[in-house]
Amino acid sequence: MTHSDLNTDSGLAHASAMRQFSQFAAVAGLDLARLCPPDLYRTIEQAEEAEWLPASAHVDVMQAAAIASGRDDLGVAFGMWCNVRGFGPVSLLWDHCSTLDEASRITRRYMHLESAAMRSSTDIDGHEAALRHILMVPARLGGSQFLQATLALQLRIVRMLLGEEWTPIRLELDHPAPASLRYHQAVFRCPIEFGADRCALVFRKSDLHRPSPRGNAEMVRYLERQLAQADSHWPGDLVQQVRYFIAANLTERKANLPHVAGLAGLSPQSLQRRLAERGTTFAVILEDERKRTADEYFRTARRPNLTELSHRLGYTDASAASRFLRQHMATGARALLAQSRAAKGGSGLRAMA
Repeated sequence: MTHSDLNTDSGLAHASAMRQFSQFAAVAGLDLARLCPPDLYRTIEQAEEAEWLPASAHVDVMQAAAIASGRDDLGVAFGMWCNVRGFGPVSLLWDHCSTLDEASRITRRYMHLESAAMRSSTDIDGHEAALRHILMVPARLGGSQFLQATLALQLRIVRMLLGEEWTPIRLELDHPAPASLRYHQAVFRCPIEFGADRCALVFRKSDLHRPSPRGNAEMVRYLERQLAQADSHWPGDLVQQVRYFIAANLTERKANLPHVAGLAGLSPQSLQRRLAERGTTFAVILEDERKRTADEYFRTARRPNLTELSHRLGYTDASAASRFLRQHMATGARALLAQSRAAKGGSGLRAMA
C-alpha cells in the first residue's frame, strides 16, 4: 500500500510500528482480533504487507486493546518492549547523536517519515526542559496509550544517549491516573503528574547538551543525508507536505513562510508560486491548520484553557488565540468549550482520555 492508495487527510504512519505492536500483543497474550473492532483489526492485517497506514490507526488500535483488556499500562509496556531501531529511517539515527538536543532536532525535522500521528517540541522554563509529545490525528477512543508509548520510547532514547541511570525530574500526563501506578513508577523512576496540561518528560536543561559517549558525528551526517534523500520523495503532494511542516512547527513558533519553505527545499517565492498553481496559499494552509488544531484541542482536552491553546497555535499569549477564534472561526473559547462538552456528553463512548 503506497501513499496514493490511502486517504492522507490525517497523515500517514510507517507500518513498522503496527507490525511491532502486533508482535508485542502476541507475546503479551493479547488477542487483537477479539479486542479490536473489525475495521481496526483489518488495518492490523494490512500492516503485514503494507508500507504505510493511516496515522490514526495505530493510535486507535492501541487504545482499543488497552480498554478491552483492562491494561492501563499497555502503552508503556509496548514502549519498553519494542525495538528502538525498528520504526523506520529516523530510528536508526538516535543512538549515534552527540547530544539529546541533536536527537530531538533531527526527530522534529524528519518525524513525518515515520508517523504523522505525533509531533514533539522542546519547552524551556528556567533550569528545566521538557520534551512534549502532542497527538496530531483524530483519536476514536482517546490517545493516552499511544502518548504513553511514545514517552516510554523517548525515555529509552535518552537513556541510550546519557546512560541507563538517567531519570527525569517528573513525567507529566494530561489524562487521569490509572488504578495502579506500580509499572509506570518502575519504568520512569520519577514523580508522575496526572491531569497535567501536557504530555512531557521534564528534566534538567543542562541534559540537552550533555555529550553522549555513543556520539558518532560521521554516522549522523551519513544518516541525515539518507533522511534528506527520503524526504525529497515524501510525499508527492506539496500541499500535504506544507501542512505537515506547519503543524510540526506551530508550537515552536516557526510556522512561518521562510522557515517552512526552507524545510521544503524551496525559496519563499517558489513555495508561494507552487502553492498558487495548486489553488491555495501559505496563509490559507496556516489558517486551516490552526483551525484544525483548535478544533482538535477543544474536542479532546480534558481541561481546555487559552494559555495551552495559544501555545499549540504558535502564539505567545492567550489574547492572540482568543482573537484567532473570533476572527477565523467566528466563535469564542467559551462557545467551543460548550460545544465540546455537549459532543462528549452525547458520544456514549467509554473512552480512556
